[in-house]
Amino acid sequence: MAFVTAKIKIWGIVQGVGFRPFVAKLADKMDMRGEVMNMGGLVCMTVTGSPDKIDMFIEALKKEKPAPAEIIHIEKELIEFRGFSAFTISGSVEAESETAMIPADLSICQSCIREMDDKRNERYRHPFISCMECGPRYTIIDKLPYDRGNTSMADFKMCGFCAGQYLNRADRRYHAQTISCHECGPNIDMSLISLAASLIQGGKVVAVKGVGGYNLICDPFQDKAVSRLREVKHREQKPFAVMFLNASFAGQYCEINEVERCLLESSAKPILLLERKEKAPLHSAEFERSRFIGAFLPSTGLHRLLLEACGKPLIVTSANVSGLPMIKGDEEMLALAEGSKGLIAETLSHAREIRVAVDDSVVRVIDGKPQMIRRSKGYAPVPLFMGANFRNPEKNMASLACGGQLKSSFALNKGAFSYVSQYFGDLDSIENMRIYEENVERMKSLFGIEPRIVICDMHPLYDTTRFAEKYAAQNGCDLIKVQHHHAHVASVMAEHHLPGPVIGVSFDGTGYGADGKIWGGEFLICEGSGFKRDSHLKYVKMLGGDSSMKEAWKSAICHIIAYDGKEHETIADDEIIIDISDIIAAGGARENNNWDTVKRALDNGINAVESSSMGRLFDAVSSLLGICHENSYEGECAILLEDAAARALKRPGEDLTDDLALSFHLRVASMICERCVKIRDAKRLNKVALTGGVFQNKILMEKALELLRGEGFDVYYNISVSPNDGGIALGQSYIGFLSLA
Repeated sequence: MAFVTAKIKIWGIVQGVGFRPFVAKLADKMDMRGEVMNMGGLVCMTVTGSPDKIDMFIEALKKEKPAPAEIIHIEKELIEFRGFSAFTISGSVEAESETAMIPADLSICQSCIREMDDKRNERYRHPFISCMECGPRYTIIDKLPYDRGNTSMADFKMCGFCAGQYLNRADRRYHAQTISCHECGPNIDMSLISLAASLIQGGKVVAVKGVGGYNLICDPFQDKAVSRLREVKHREQKPFAVMFLNASFAGQYCEINEVERCLLESSAKPILLLERKEKAPLHSAEFERSRFIGAFLPSTGLHRLLLEACGKPLIVTSANVSGLPMIKGDEEMLALAEGSKGLIAETLSHAREIRVAVDDSVVRVIDGKPQMIRRSKGYAPVPLFMGANFRNPEKNMASLACGGQLKSSFALNKGAFSYVSQYFGDLDSIENMRIYEENVERMKSLFGIEPRIVICDMHPLYDTTRFAEKYAAQNGCDLIKVQHHHAHVASVMAEHHLPGPVIGVSFDGTGYGADGKIWGGEFLICEGSGFKRDSHLKYVKMLGGDSSMKEAWKSAICHIIAYDGKEHETIADDEIIIDISDIIAAGGARENNNWDTVKRALDNGINAVESSSMGRLFDAVSSLLGICHENSYEGECAILLEDAAARALKRPGEDLTDDLALSFHLRVASMICERCVKIRDAKRLNKVALTGGVFQNKILMEKALELLRGEGFDVYYNISVSPNDGGIALGQSYIGFLSLA
């Protein structure tokens, strides 16, 4: 059979994961001749052989790829014959590609853990040990292609030992750009690690330079240490995440199933929300703040060494004042430490620079599957494939989706790929907004995406809306404004490649409605880039608008007044009321000293808005039952209400408050199912998308899934992006492209 030459282009996560060395080794095994190189953001190879053998080679590439790699698309093209004497790895070349992709940061792998624990190994106890399958990527890169010289590792010259492994095709560190050892660095004086561990054991707070930024670390079993940490971060109640040495240690404190264990040990090493065991080896008041523990495992050798030295789990949280950006710079960290008046006892740093701050991701398991709560380190900026359901007039049309105001992220989009950024938190501060804007420019440059369309929320006061308007005007881009809850539903459609129509159930705390009112308890019919509002929770007059997000007692009074008034006597076909009369009767909200003030303000229309928010209803019920009256952090009242419902599931009938909390959850789930059946009967739709921050409630979500599936619905929900506002940007992206059809 005659030999031919083929050019093979591969899109996906194929840089920084050992893909070129893998290709070379596979070629040697299959006796192929040719070359492979990085070309911009993709991998390009030229091979000569029989057509059948080339096809076999491509199939082997798909089946045997390195674990961290992801192949999204392959193109093969026959070109003019070229003769090769061997298979080589060629130097990277600059080239504009359709979709440049780089991997997220990869946590320390098991092979490296074994080496750092082996006294005979040259990298024994090396804090920055890495190989082709692990180590930082996105947080150290300056530009593509992903080569050492294009990262902050360029500051560290390889020693002879590392260089020998880097050039040895048979070695695990062949072409590993983050290769390092005790000699060539980066490094840390081991005595400083011992000092840091001693301070932590003594009840102090220590700052440590991690992969995506600095961490603040303390002992969760010492209340004074946790109090110091809360004072530094200005964080009063919200539970902290806890780092465990391995999954077995985490299992002493948390309930862990096999899916959760795999997530804990995955290369992303996310913070995983695990149900707390009632009995644990050591008591911690910090653990008892919630029925969940945010548990995660160390992603670097440095964190492992600290955990081993301390001999117990540790609180490891981002180094920042709550509401402000995570600190990545050495000078800024020193300034925070010096200004803490001794609350931060020591700062453990190193010479490798962090190019971009990326906080830890947060994940949970719902319905037996992983679901993103906060998409950041370990996942960003790996693009999401939105499918080919939209009829895009220009294959590579680029856009910028600006996301929402809270739990913000943006997305740069090119063709069918959406590069959803890391999490930036709420954009209420000048500092967070500055970081957001800087990262838009950084990602544009990194991926070579120049947006021609800008998509944003309809809310006129969102900082992202103002940014989008300014960006579009300055850059001559078309501007598309998308209704908030429509974007939520579209994020589910994008993930599951659904063109519609679907029944979108979008429940959250607040969103600017198409009628200028506050939405948040919505049933939408979504198809293509459009939507229709089918039905919603009946409007309730709320005092204070968005400020009511913090004051659940205010929501409680407003809902009582609504139930007492005539507005609940008649219900239109598109309005929904959930009966909470027994919950109102059980509570003491009418005795609130603010009752008369709130009543007069509502009667006179002072600072009053109409709201269909399900999130505010959850807050109201939490306050009515005396569980929580104010949100010291976002969602606190609803979280504690769910915790009460969970207690009733375990011990029904023991506590009236807990039983009513559970009953409320079941009422909402039943209402969802009943309304979807009604819509199906009228419109013959059987696909349902559940989304919005309220669906972070595990009890509500799983009960709604059970009831809907019992009625034969096909139910979809967010997986790769959060159901909260962190997923808004993906939904905006999808609507933006569908609008071009």
